[in-house]
Amino acid sequence: MNPSAVCSDEVFIRRAWLDLCGMIPPADEARAFEADTHRDKRARLIDRLMVRPEFADYWTLKWSDVLKVESRTLDKTGVQAFHDWIRDGITRNRPINEMVRAMLASRGSTYHEPETNFYRANRTPELRATTAAQVFLGTRLQCAQCHNHPFDRWTQDDYYNWSAVFAQVDYKIIGDIKPRDKNDKHEFNGEQVVFLNAKLNIENPRTGDKAKARFLGADMPKLAEKEDELQAAANWLTSAQHPLFAKAQANRIWYHLMGRGLVDPVDDMRLTNPASHPQLLEELAQDFIRSGFDLRHLIRTIMLSRTYQLDSTPNETNAADLINYSHHLPRRLSAEQLIDSLYSALRVTPDFNGWSRGTRASQIPGPDNGRGSPNPTSPEAFLAQFGRPKRELSCECERAADTSIGQIFQFISGPIVSNVVSQKYNRLGSLLKNPDNGAVTRDLYWAILTRAPTADEAKVMEALLASAKDRRLALEDITWSLVNAKEFLLCR
Repeated sequence: MNPSAVCSDEVFIRRAWLDLCGMIPPADEARAFEADTHRDKRARLIDRLMVRPEFADYWTLKWSDVLKVESRTLDKTGVQAFHDWIRDGITRNRPINEMVRAMLASRGSTYHEPETNFYRANRTPELRATTAAQVFLGTRLQCAQCHNHPFDRWTQDDYYNWSAVFAQVDYKIIGDIKPRDKNDKHEFNGEQVVFLNAKLNIENPRTGDKAKARFLGADMPKLAEKEDELQAAANWLTSAQHPLFAKAQANRIWYHLMGRGLVDPVDDMRLTNPASHPQLLEELAQDFIRSGFDLRHLIRTIMLSRTYQLDSTPNETNAADLINYSHHLPRRLSAEQLIDSLYSALRVTPDFNGWSRGTRASQIPGPDNGRGSPNPTSPEAFLAQFGRPKRELSCECERAADTSIGQIFQFISGPIVSNVVSQKYNRLGSLLKNPDNGAVTRDLYWAILTRAPTADEAKVMEALLASAKDRRLALEDITWSLVNAKEFLLCR
């Protein structure tokens, strides 16, 4: 099996913009990059993109998905506070282990100490334990709740002893909110205070006894003065010595950039599901630790590799390969990538319900799950159709990446695509002022497909424009055909 060739500059800049900023590149930047003759231009592009606000927006979205940043449980103020806290950490390139440690050890107001929303989103000791293990250690414990895990080493006692670490988390309702159930304390609206209640515990159903707090796969250390179990767990889980934390984060970042984790599924790092390339995963994890858990360092390392930069076109030896990364795996753009790229390419201002005009999909802190189904002609319905998750699960699997008939019709005749293409003052409005059909065709191709048209494509499009009775309608037809092309819909 031989690897494919390295991708072209046009493919690389489009891939880099989609992976780092969640949208396709502006046409003028793509053309300038293609014309740049410096040998280090790909490295410089990566560095430029990682300090753009779009990078912070898009990678905050990724974390928000698995941290369940949504309004039904956190309420709108909590969603905004938690989202802003995550985004601030990404913007400042705060070490990932510090951010995770802050969430696990948090307590206080869900409005004023935003990281405490991790606990507001996970209301029971069992849910807190399984979420921490799945998101931060890439370990699924759910099977061990009722019996010893059939495919991993975790026992039912491991499950409940680890859950006991989180058993004393409690919630205080602020204000005059009347709880529907006094025993639940799960209010959907209003500020809450997270604190530790020493009276709370959890029972191990196998023994009928109170579960004893114990770290997952390790003994509970003697607590330092003024240290509680949550703080001890936060320090232990995020340490450089933990065998899984750095690997789980490296695997998740590899997954986001390559389309498939070295361990797949990305959060199922069990003994019976080994990494496809264990030495690579180990080296990525160790490099991540040496960098100080620097997200941008690991992203840069992966993107500068020949593996990341391979073309997606297979050769005769690797056409059937899906696990060895011998060629880039094409994947459909996510819901936010699609709609943000569509608006950006055609210079149309987004208008999402409940958010200021101009807010992009990747900037929205979280879905409003308490308002019922969105209007079927709205941008929110478009996002739902293309798999934006409700964020009810701490799993990458909640974001749907499949293709459906409904998605096809969204692009063939759906209201969002139709309105963006036909809007009077979009990109086409300015192109109409240019009588040079060749220049107009090149601009559209660079704006939508991030490349120049081939000679045959240019010939057909220019002839269509030259013969059109209504040049605006001809431009709309050409634009519609380009946004329906696989080149637009896929990250290659």
